[in-house]
Amino acid sequence: MGMRTVGILCCALMAALAVAQQSSETSAKKATPEEIRAMLGGDQKVFFLDVREPKELEELGTLPGYVNIPLGQLESRLSEVPKDRLVITACNRAVRAAKAAAILEKAGYKHLMLCAMNDWKEKGYPVVYPKPAEKQEGGSSGSSEQRH
Repeated sequence: MGMRTVGILCCALMAALAVAQQSSETSAKKATPEEIRAMLGGDQKVFFLDVREPKELEELGTLPGYVNIPLGQLESRLSEVPKDRLVITACNRAVRAAKAAAILEKAGYKHLMLCAMNDWKEKGYPVVYPKPAEKQEGGSSGSSEQRH
């Protein structure tokens, strides 16, 4: 086997392990970008929780109407996440989002879905880029510069 084949096999194995880890930690379903877009534009009250670090949101963007609570802070900030709404946890590939959903499930949250922002951006859907000055202490929320 050539080095390229070994590299491809390693990448495939890592991806399979990430999916297996994601599915074993939470019962939350990974939503498609189309499903999320319909939910955000519909009548259903959705709480969009981006669990990436603020710097990642500034560089990579997030969804309009987001609330940012980094994964490492989630357990100490559960009171900021409503239990009476669908909570969509998000990160780049939905790996940290699955970990966040597992934390929320253990805390009694019932209505959870996962979002992979990479999938959202691949569809060309709009994202906002928070500016450092807009950050609130410990997290971010609100409108920002929007790009497609």
